[in-house]
Amino acid sequence: MKKFFYLFELIFFIAFFIIFLFVKNKLAIFLTIPVILIILFSNKIKIKNYALFLFIFAFLERLVSIFYLKLDILDDFKTMLIASRSLIHGNFSFLHTAYFQLFSYQLGHVLYQSFLLKICNHVFFLKFINSIITSLIVIFMFFIIKKLFTKKIAFILSFSYLFYFYPLYLNSVLTNQHLPALIYLIIIYMLIHEKITIQSSTLIALLLSFANFFRTESIIFLLGILFYHFIHIRKKNAKVICKNCLVLIFVYFFVNMLISQITLHSPLKTELKNNAPYWKFYCGLSYDNNGKYNVTDEQTFFNCSNPKKLLIQRIKKDKLKFPVLFVKKEVLLWTQANYDLSIKNSIHPKFSHFFFLYNQGFLNLIILLFLISIFPYHRKVSNQNILFLKFILALYFVVYLFIEVSPRYAYILHLLIFLILGIALERISLFISKVKKFFSNHSINYLGISRKKFRS
Repeated sequence: MKKFFYLFELIFFIAFFIIFLFVKNKLAIFLTIPVILIILFSNKIKIKNYALFLFIFAFLERLVSIFYLKLDILDDFKTMLIASRSLIHGNFSFLHTAYFQLFSYQLGHVLYQSFLLKICNHVFFLKFINSIITSLIVIFMFFIIKKLFTKKIAFILSFSYLFYFYPLYLNSVLTNQHLPALIYLIIIYMLIHEKITIQSSTLIALLLSFANFFRTESIIFLLGILFYHFIHIRKKNAKVICKNCLVLIFVYFFVNMLISQITLHSPLKTELKNNAPYWKFYCGLSYDNNGKYNVTDEQTFFNCSNPKKLLIQRIKKDKLKFPVLFVKKEVLLWTQANYDLSIKNSIHPKFSHFFFLYNQGFLNLIILLFLISIFPYHRKVSNQNILFLKFILALYFVVYLFIEVSPRYAYILHLLIFLILGIALERISLFISKVKKFFSNHSINYLGISRKKFRS
């Protein structure tokens, strides 16, 4: 079993190393030096309550961003916002539009936003709630990293995350990723912090279903959790783990079906499902567009009477190009911090260029630390919690080989990456300690004087 896990980790490292080779603006990493110094200095300051400090700092940062950043709410987010506003006025006409006829699973986020708009009918309120949720995300990052490593490492990494500005942009464009991301972090915290029981498995399944209501990617975490159970399985606990897995699977699918039936028999009269299952694959396997959304594919696909046949034709036509396409897609997904980012503030072009370059440099630093973290070390397999996180990342990696990609889809992926960067900090710290020890033991010898004679 250890050989299998080691092979998995080796392939995992090679895959991300290849991606890093294609990172743009590698030298932009040096722009993060002032931020690194700030983070190291802040770690020297005595803080009584790290979690409270991180929450306040994160919340104030997000408040400033939603007041200052002028952003357009575009694409799916704009469509869902319009639908949310219609819903609070009892207008169900949006349900008859092509978008919701095809992608009715997006109604979960619409219902959530309409509930909030019923309290306060202003976009600012939605952004304000996002600020609270994303600040809580930072807190749970801290708790998880603290459990995996130390309080010091947890603070450094959680505080570092506040200097990565792409999430601030996503905070204001009303993406449907924030609440699911928080739920996934809560689940991860439960898995590494508590003993797995029937009760906790039921609660985790409910949380997964709740997250899936907002964004349909909980299946990846479900598979990751089943893997987590698998790596914990032993002869003495096999029956208990099997029961937990069965409960997890049953409750998850039952609750998802129940939610869909509730919406079907509600005034919405619509199930939460994907009525265009081949679209993401057809778009994602577009060699000419690097697997990104594009109008040409949209028009071709939705004007075709047989989408499945159209997808098969694309696969047959471009299958030899897929290896190159896969690399391009993964590079775009994991390493692009500024793609499709548009800020309307009237700031000087040079400052804007510097801001985007810094943002890319910060992400490059994170990827470099990630590579250090996942480098296989003397055939030693990672502990079970780190393996679990790596497996979820690997699942995302594989899924996005075939479906549509966009840098904003990496929001949750980058959160997961931050959770294991503590390995890099430990390895760097160990390396520095060894270098210091080496020079302290040899510095006098370079002068031709032994330490023993010098002391005498």
